[in-house]
Amino acid sequence: MLEETLALLDLTSETNDVNMLHVSCIQSWPQKSESNKEKLWQHMKYRFLEIECHWIKDTPFLKMFRKIRNNDEAVQDLIFFQLCITTPILLETLSLLATDSFLNTGEAVFSRYHLDQLLERKYERMPQSTRDRVRSILVKAGRLKLSKSNYSVTTYCPTEAVVGYALYHDASKNGWRAPSTATVINEGTIAPIFMCNRALLIAGLNKLATKGHCEYHRHGSTDQVQLIHQSLEEYVDAWR
Repeated sequence: MLEETLALLDLTSETNDVNMLHVSCIQSWPQKSESNKEKLWQHMKYRFLEIECHWIKDTPFLKMFRKIRNNDEAVQDLIFFQLCITTPILLETLSLLATDSFLNTGEAVFSRYHLDQLLERKYERMPQSTRDRVRSILVKAGRLKLSKSNYSVTTYCPTEAVVGYALYHDASKNGWRAPSTATVINEGTIAPIFMCNRALLIAGLNKLATKGHCEYHRHGSTDQVQLIHQSLEEYVDAWR
């Protein structure tokens, strides 16, 4: 899936005509079945593109993708972030896993049965095929590691570019100007999507601050992340 996603996103820098992009993707993707390619197109178009009257909008996501294209880790973080915020079931599944006890210890190991139980409690009649698909996406994205019959998950902080992208995305959604790191963890998307705990987040924010995209201040046991840019768009435009 990553290969096809990269192909689609690279092609958006060549055309903003959705019909031309559709044809180019179908031609360039490696699958043999045309119907599978069409299904993939529908899935990706919804998650990665914003379309108005047959034209693809140059969104902050596409602009950021082009800016960080030569950094594989950052690109994968950004694509996974976008996938999660446009696929509620993925974000909610990760939120079920990102418990305080996990974030504090930094690692958890659990069985497939445990994950199924979590999903069943949240979605009473979720089909097995949907559960399998959610697990498969999380394994392919590297969020869950599969070893024999168990899954493991460890805390992770995305690259600075994507820490900033997620921070400003959450800020525009929640109206933040100077949130604490506890607020960023508890109310934002960085902790569940990336399994990022407070210690890792602070390290990421300090790196972001050295690049001039936020300020981080500690006051005794509390702290504050002072946002520099007014919006996600402004952050993306300022990223170097």
